[in-house]
Amino acid sequence: MCGLFTVVRFVRHNGGQITFGAQALDALHQLRQVDDGAQEAGGVLLGRLIVNTEDVVVDEITKPGPDDIRGRYRFKRSSNSAQPRVVSAWRESTGTKIYLGDWHSHPEDHPSPSCVDRRDWNRVVKRAVYEQDFLLFAIVGRRSIGVWEGRRIGRRSTALHQCPAAIDEA
Repeated sequence: MCGLFTVVRFVRHNGGQITFGAQALDALHQLRQVDDGAQEAGGVLLGRLIVNTEDVVVDEITKPGPDDIRGRYRFKRSSNSAQPRVVSAWRESTGTKIYLGDWHSHPEDHPSPSCVDRRDWNRVVKRAVYEQDFLLFAIVGRRSIGVWEGRRIGRRSTALHQCPAAIDEA
């Protein structure tokens, strides 16, 4: 089902949880940069806000499209590749499946964002159109996933917080 990713939940700064559904996890697992020379992949996160909680569920991801720019250490998403799926997901769900943020891969076991990632995320948080008051940014490594939450603070600044993994006790 989810391959090697055993952690599928993360804790938000406000105490809510981010859960990755099986479909999203399976797709992310398949797009890891396992092979030498494998190119970065990326796309958007689609999912739901759970009513009367701070919880979020990532149900689906988009995969790289033909207009995206990919390299070993670089991914630039074209709006042409993901935007139609964002719109159709919203319409098909009558407004409950929304754009939650972006994801991309890194060729490292346990990913951490580069300064370019952080700069890009801050730009997206400031400029993107989204319904909720945050965006999520996931990086898929070879053995784990990292998640960060970005929020607007006023008109010109943003805050990024890493969301620690929620460990389920057996």
